[in-house]
Amino acid sequence: MKKFAVLLAVVMVAVFSAGMIVAADAPDTITIKDVQKSKPPVVFPHKEHVKHMKCADCHHKDAAGQEKSCATCHKAEKSGDTPSFKDAMHNKCKACHQKMGRGPTKCNDCHKG
Repeated sequence: MKKFAVLLAVVMVAVFSAGMIVAADAPDTITIKDVQKSKPPVVFPHKEHVKHMKCADCHHKDAAGQEKSCATCHKAEKSGDTPSFKDAMHNKCKACHQKMGRGPTKCNDCHKG
């Protein structure tokens, strides 16, 4: 039983360390302008979010260390079960901000300009 506990501890340290290493390479900010039509682009504080979330919370289909831009899957229009870029961002980001009780929830809070 002790060997299993030690092995489990080693695996857990490796898993969490890998996430921290990947997060260390995260860009400070990302300008989201992929499907903008009428609103200014959003300057997203990526590194700040990485401190409080797991990469997979947003990059839910990507392997660790191989995260792609949201627009890789989320296009201007909905495709099958994949929501449009706008809907994905608004639903994910706004819902999280409301749940956490902090962060922007109104249009011009994100779309500044």
